[in-house]
Amino acid sequence: MEIRHLQTFQIVVEEQNLIQAAMRLNYSQPTVTKHLQQLEEEIGLPLFEKVDNRRRLTKAGEFLYEHSKNILNELFILQMGMEDLKGEKQTIRVCGLDEYCDRFFLPFVRSFQKKNPNVLFDVRAINSSDDSLQAVILDESDFAIVAGRPLSTDISSQIIDYDDLVLFASSDVAADPARTEEYLEKYPVLVDHNAPFIKFEILKKGTNFSNTVQCNSDEAIKNAVLQHEYLGIIGTGRIKEEIRSGTVTVLETYASNNPVKLIVLTKKLGNPVFQDFFTTFGKANRL
Repeated sequence: MEIRHLQTFQIVVEEQNLIQAAMRLNYSQPTVTKHLQQLEEEIGLPLFEKVDNRRRLTKAGEFLYEHSKNILNELFILQMGMEDLKGEKQTIRVCGLDEYCDRFFLPFVRSFQKKNPNVLFDVRAINSSDDSLQAVILDESDFAIVAGRPLSTDISSQIIDYDDLVLFASSDVAADPARTEEYLEKYPVLVDHNAPFIKFEILKKGTNFSNTVQCNSDEAIKNAVLQHEYLGIIGTGRIKEEIRSGTVTVLETYASNNPVKLIVLTKKLGNPVFQDFFTTFGKANRL
C-alpha cells in the first residue's frame, strides 16, 4: 500500500470532489482516479459507492479513512522528527581546572564550532583533577583534563602537557626554599587529603607536616596561600602565572613532569563527533 495512494484517498474524502482534490494535490483528475482504483484493487473492496449521484464511503472506506488519518499523521510526525534531528545540536561537556579550561578548552572550542556549527559546549571549571576524573567516570562530563592521575583501562587519554606537584608559598611569606623545614614548623599546610595521588606522592618523599588543613579545592588552596599565611600543595598548572611573575615560591617538588591528559570513556568514542573532538584536540595541543 503506497503512502501517496492513502494521501490521495484522504484528500478526496475531505474535499468530496475529484476536481478540487486534484487541484489540492497538484495532480490531474485521471491521476487521482487511478490512485483510487489502485487502492481499491489492492484492498479488494470498493471504497466509495454512489448514492443519489453523490460519492459516499462504503464501510471499508470509512474503516480505511479512520486508520489512514492516523497513519499519515504518524508519518508527518516521523518526517518532522527526522528533519529536527538533521539540525539537532549536540552538546559536548568538558571540565578541568580553571587554568586548563582557559588554556586548552576555550581556544579549541571556538575553532571546533566553526567546523561543526551544530555542536554546543558546556565548559565547567572543576576544583581538582580528582573531581574531573570522577565527573568522566560518572558521566557528568564527556571529556576532562587531569594531571598525574592513574586511569582505568576503560578510559582513553592523550598527553597534552606536563605538570609538577609542589609545596608552595606566597613569596611574601616564604621566599627561601632552603628554609622549608622552618616554614613547615611555622605555617599550616593546605592539602587535599582526599586526593590519593597527592597523598601517595607526599608519602614517597617522607615529608612530615606538623599542621595540615584539609582543603579539597585547588582554587581555594591557591587563594588562601596568596592572601594568608599558609603553605599549600598544588599542581603547577594552577599557579603557572604566579610562578612566572615571582608571586609565589616553590619550596619543594614532590612529583615532576606529571602528564596532563585529555580523558574520555573509550565507549564514547563510538560517537563520530566525540571521536573528531578527541582526535583534533590532540593534534591542536600536540607537544
